[in-house]
Amino acid sequence: MATAAEVETEEETEMMKMVKLGSYDGKVRLLIVSGDSESESAAEETMLLWGIQQPTLSKPNAFVAQSSLNLRIDACGHSLSILQSPSSLGTPGVTGSVMWDSGVVLGKFLEHAVDSGMLLLHGKKIVELGSGCGLVGCIAALLGAQVILTDLPDRLRLLKKNIENNLRHGDLRGSAVVTELTWGDDPDQDLIQPLPDYGNESLLLFLQAT
Repeated sequence: MATAAEVETEEETEMMKMVKLGSYDGKVRLLIVSGDSESESAAEETMLLWGIQQPTLSKPNAFVAQSSLNLRIDACGHSLSILQSPSSLGTPGVTGSVMWDSGVVLGKFLEHAVDSGMLLLHGKKIVELGSGCGLVGCIAALLGAQVILTDLPDRLRLLKKNIENNLRHGDLRGSAVVTELTWGDDPDQDLIQPLPDYGNESLLLFLQAT
């Protein structure tokens, strides 16, 4: 019969179980919750890690240089110039002032999906939550979508500048507008009426499915 100490050790081992996530088989720690108190604790820990920008098992970006003030990315037959504000990255909770690999991957995937006929964006309404520097929204607009890019009030200046600088082309197939949106607040009617065809989550689910 197992002692109380052995049972506790087994439970701790189970709590620290590592699993593989996604098609890339990235290893993450599986958090097993058995009650509301544990769930709340996990949520608090997640927010703390995000706020102080110290995620576990983090890796540096491979596609973007966050120390640069300007990144050039070729997409949809154009050379996009994305301005960054690296100095703002040191502010707790601020992540949208620079580019991240995930934005580059999603943007290039949308371009490939449209070019190959897997996805139709022309005339589709897209609402992007937390647009950051605006790369994904720019690419979606170049692909013909009617894009509404949103972010917190203090992030809009950089976002608007990137949209204005990169979507002046006479052959722009879609459109892009920037508006303020704080998660949890009631959205403006323009965001939800008519309902968008795509949002961040639906595009990511499409990416995962393919």
